[in-house]
Amino acid sequence: MNSIAQRLPPASAASRRLQRGVAAIEFALIFSVLFLVLYGMATFGAVFYFQQAVSRAAEDGARAVSQLPASPGLSENDPRIVSAVRASLLEALVVPASETVTVDRRRSWIATNVTATIAVTEGTGARAVVTVTYKYSANRLLPKLPAFGWMPDELIGRAIAMRQT
Repeated sequence: MNSIAQRLPPASAASRRLQRGVAAIEFALIFSVLFLVLYGMATFGAVFYFQQAVSRAAEDGARAVSQLPASPGLSENDPRIVSAVRASLLEALVVPASETVTVDRRRSWIATNVTATIAVTEGTGARAVVTVTYKYSANRLLPKLPAFGWMPDELIGRAIAMRQT
């Protein structure tokens, strides 16, 4: 019985060189696709984490609203609520590494780059809407690739709390 290997002529040096070239092209194509998949997963994970941190900060602000006494009244952009939001973000990993040297630098970075607003409604069913806005486009974890503009410019977290009357 003849095996297949016995029936085929031996490969020449030229055909082996061509095969190496084909392997390099295949590697380049597969690597670029795998890199884009890995980059997409890392970018999505970073945006997802930042969004969760911003949403949690808004929830912590709403929780602070519900724990405040009915008097004195709650004002728009109350500093007690803004402080609760910033304290929540201080515990998260949203500040760039260059700004994490001291706690004071982290606080000032958050105060500069994160906006917390509180909208208050009065009367029956009084409530407060806490909105936290993080400028993600100014503080990206990974750089933006051309033709892949699916990352948001801002991340917004919003929470509503019923106020004590």
